[in-house]
Amino acid sequence: MQGVNIVIAIVSLCCYFYVIYTMFNNAQTVLGIICLVGACVLGIGGLVAFVYGWIKAREWEIVPVMGVWTGCIAANIVIAVIQAMQAG
Repeated sequence: MQGVNIVIAIVSLCCYFYVIYTMFNNAQTVLGIICLVGACVLGIGGLVAFVYGWIKAREWEIVPVMGVWTGCIAANIVIAVIQAMQAG
């Protein structure tokens, strides 16, 4: 189960970086920097990138990437629940 969780985390991280790359390509440099710094400093950069990515998904044509990223988050939640049930 741990290996699956690592693979999902890597895919999720790739989606995060792709959304930030897309921000820079669409003249959203300040927001891209905020998301990068926010991920390191406050831990909310990923959340901002996720929400803003969904807001701009159709315009930037990244709906499939956002769908994969959402699936990764859902899979991580399911795995966490399964592990909690097995531990308890």
